[in-house]
Amino acid sequence: MGANGLDTTVRDFAIDLARRAGDILIEIRERGLRQDSIHPKLGHFDIVTEADLASEQFILSELAAAFPSYGVMSEETNQRLSDKEWVWIVDPLDGTTNFAHGLPIYAVNIGLAHGGRPVLAVTYEPTYQQTYWAMPGEGAWLRRGNSEFPLRVSQIGDLQHALLATGFQYSRHEGSYDRHAEFAHLDTISQSVRRLGSAALTMAWIAAGHLEAYWETGLKAWDFAPGWLIVEEAGGQLVEFDGSPISLDSQTLIVSNGQPVIVEAIQQTIRRVGAEAALSGALEAGH
Repeated sequence: MGANGLDTTVRDFAIDLARRAGDILIEIRERGLRQDSIHPKLGHFDIVTEADLASEQFILSELAAAFPSYGVMSEETNQRLSDKEWVWIVDPLDGTTNFAHGLPIYAVNIGLAHGGRPVLAVTYEPTYQQTYWAMPGEGAWLRRGNSEFPLRVSQIGDLQHALLATGFQYSRHEGSYDRHAEFAHLDTISQSVRRLGSAALTMAWIAAGHLEAYWETGLKAWDFAPGWLIVEEAGGQLVEFDGSPISLDSQTLIVSNGQPVIVEAIQQTIRRVGAEAALSGALEAGH
């Protein structure tokens, strides 16, 4: 029996559900995605496809049958966090743009939250048919076939050897400034910065020790709730940009292996770029 009364039956249900949803995505990808099934949501940056909807319809149907009293928060159809005690949080296809172009970096994200925190996390990677999962106190694991391997964040603590990642929110032209200047600066002082197009897999890869840190704004719970638990159980750390603890409502996120030098470099860059943007805005307003 795991935390909050969960047992391996619920875990295995979620893992199998994510795998079967992933099979739907693979089937659609292999037969070819219809171009008339790709629709914009927030302009051309943000799209939804027949694959998102087919995967979500399947997942929600299975959850409703097996857990009728639980709440559900899902990207395409149930976008508000339920006030029920137990809430499934679902992203049926994280990395839609990658998927639509045939780039094999995408995932199915399924989390279960209790008391405002994830207590079960599943991120399934259809391309390699492997699952990242975690439960509180049980560690974080990679399941591949019939084998499981423990996940652990890297121990790299200096910026020059750190491989970072970020993402640009869909409304990337809104607000006082964007992430591009942060990307450019951190790319010059770290080993490199990647933009992978899937928050779910980026966080799983931090847990696996492939990346040292990731920062982004504008994420939703379905993007990061499973990764939150997977990273923590792998020994990593998640904070808001200002260093405060995250929640399912967080709008800013730094995910890392917990090494202070790396986290502080990201925070300092965010503050500096923000201050420069504010100064530039004030100077323009003065003309």
